[in-house]
Amino acid sequence: MLKTALARLLRDVGFRQSSQVLPVGYSEMAAPLIRRFCSMSVESLSSSKVDVEASYQGATDQPHDNSDNGSEPGHGANAVRKQVKNHGPKKKHGPFKRGRRGKKLPGRDGPSQEDRRHEMRLPGRDGPSQKAPHHEKKLPDMPFQKRFLFQTVLDTPMSLLMTVLDMWVKDGNCLERNEVLMVLFHLRKQRQYSKALKFMDWIERRRLLNFEERDYASHLDLIARNHGLEAAQKYMERVPEPFRNEVLYETLIVNCVCLDDVQKAEQVFNEIRELSLPLTVSACNQMILLYKRVARRKIADILLLMEKENIKFSRFTYRLLIDLKGQSNDILGMESVLNMMKDNGLEPDFGTQTMVAKFYISGGLTEKAEEVIRAMEVYVNASRDATRSLLGLYAILGRPDDVERIWNSFTTPKLEDFLAAIEAWSKLGRIEQVEETFEALVKISPKLTSKYFNAMLNVYAEHKLLAKGKEFLERMCLEGCPSSPQTWDAIVRLYVNSGELAKADSFLENVTEENPDRYPLFRSYTTLLIGYAKKGDIYNSEKIFHRLKQIRYPGRTPPYNLLLAAYTRAQVTPYGFRERMKADQVCLTKTGIEHLRRLDGLQWVEY
Repeated sequence: MLKTALARLLRDVGFRQSSQVLPVGYSEMAAPLIRRFCSMSVESLSSSKVDVEASYQGATDQPHDNSDNGSEPGHGANAVRKQVKNHGPKKKHGPFKRGRRGKKLPGRDGPSQEDRRHEMRLPGRDGPSQKAPHHEKKLPDMPFQKRFLFQTVLDTPMSLLMTVLDMWVKDGNCLERNEVLMVLFHLRKQRQYSKALKFMDWIERRRLLNFEERDYASHLDLIARNHGLEAAQKYMERVPEPFRNEVLYETLIVNCVCLDDVQKAEQVFNEIRELSLPLTVSACNQMILLYKRVARRKIADILLLMEKENIKFSRFTYRLLIDLKGQSNDILGMESVLNMMKDNGLEPDFGTQTMVAKFYISGGLTEKAEEVIRAMEVYVNASRDATRSLLGLYAILGRPDDVERIWNSFTTPKLEDFLAAIEAWSKLGRIEQVEETFEALVKISPKLTSKYFNAMLNVYAEHKLLAKGKEFLERMCLEGCPSSPQTWDAIVRLYVNSGELAKADSFLENVTEENPDRYPLFRSYTTLLIGYAKKGDIYNSEKIFHRLKQIRYPGRTPPYNLLLAAYTRAQVTPYGFRERMKADQVCLTKTGIEHLRRLDGLQWVEY
């Protein structure tokens, strides 16, 4: 079935498959959903079932770990050991499952990378290979001491995490603080906040570590992310008095800012002052960041308070104010803040200079932007980050010669340098140079992560190159490239920008069902919603809106403005729209209110 789907895909993009056998070293299990999806016709997607998805909790616009991974196995240490030995419970493979590179080549001795991967596997990551080997090989039990703890936690499903960790301790391991930090680092990096919270709960319940200030702060942050601010405040009441300091309150403020909860943020901020705790510049910066989004008039109050309390501005404070002025098209105000920053002995770094240059460009002040960019040239060869920024700035200005000059200044470019060059050439519309840069990247680093493949997919999506995008997807499948929600988002954008909304919709639905432990990006749904709204497709707009609300991304309000745009395009009165917004505590913008008033009195259709 896979070979048939692959042949159909290749025919769709204008190629013929010369052989039905995959090249040596490629996985036959690579991305079955992507292959099937790319080969389907739009008509076959119209009869897809209407989604009735389960309600997910604790997700953000980045992928979170869900409460369960895979089926529920037997309980107890013996059952866990049996699953470790047998490679874990079988589970349905999602799209772009981690590819199996390095299959054993003919004529080579010793175990292949495939065999070694089986020996290192824990339950919940990959099931047994679908292709049976010629002879069974008994796999030895893998002692937990030989694996990093963070890898054990990552590979273990949520339903088995406590049991596996208890067995890890029972095998004679001693939990150290650096191991805890490593586990939390990797879980946060992958946005698996639910599993990170369960890991911290396990440490606290088993009393394996004497909690310090940063441990309580980390635990508080994870509770707020997964269960909300009220649960986090209740946890603070259980924290011992000596550790209930400004660090915990600032952690809570950060989560209030992430949720744009002005009332709760102000409550916590005032509580810091009432308890006579030190008021730090970071707490003030968080309030400025919040007010910059929702109540700019209140920023002056924070600045006056900082002056009264003799709190010096940090670099981040100045960057917030520069960004505020730049977004308001107040170029004089932006320059005033910049001069104030210099007067206080803080020279703008390349990040601040990049921000200023972009605001000059957007304001049409090209000469001033070029002056800032020339000043940034001193960082070439001294700072890779600054050099990457120059690539982007010259691309915005439409200077391909300067982009090439800066790119050639890299004597030994690193992976991130290639990524910056790809983005710069894409902004200039130079697809040929983009592809040449990517091929050069593959030559120096054959085993790339999905991040770099996603960059190429985004290029094809941005320029509506559907055929090239399909061809590149097939290459990702053959090379066993692991996927991520960022990959899914790029695929959705590729098809939406090319006008194939039905395929993008079907793909997003299927990938969500087959990967219950990872959620698509918030942006993936809004991209689809915008596409349907432009067509005035109320039914599908409501469907996507419903699916988006089911996931409940913290810090993200339902995009009622996009849903209203669909009704406006179709010239249909959205019955009960105000009541729905009121129930979700969402307020429309002035433009949205005006559109809603215009639709009043027209015929209404309730979905």
